[in-house]
Amino acid sequence: MRARTSKPLRTAYDLQDMIVEQAKTLYGSWPMGMTLFVFEDAQGWTASISRPISEGDNFYRTRTLDLVAIMRSTYDLNAPRLSGSDEIW
Repeated sequence: MRARTSKPLRTAYDLQDMIVEQAKTLYGSWPMGMTLFVFEDAQGWTASISRPISEGDNFYRTRTLDLVAIMRSTYDLNAPRLSGSDEIW
């Protein structure tokens, strides 16, 4: 069981939307074909961004990963949790 935290909880979809919106505000339109995926990991959550096609996409991707690091320190992932084997069925 994960320890309680004082960080606000957000779903993976909320975090994806927040990251994309912030990146668009700071760096311009989201690059065509670039995808973002937010998922739970051993440290809480992280995000993966598809490989860049161009040098401009690489800059955008790098800066967006910086945003992810900031958001990880601000928000926790609100992921469904199973408390016991009886909840599996």
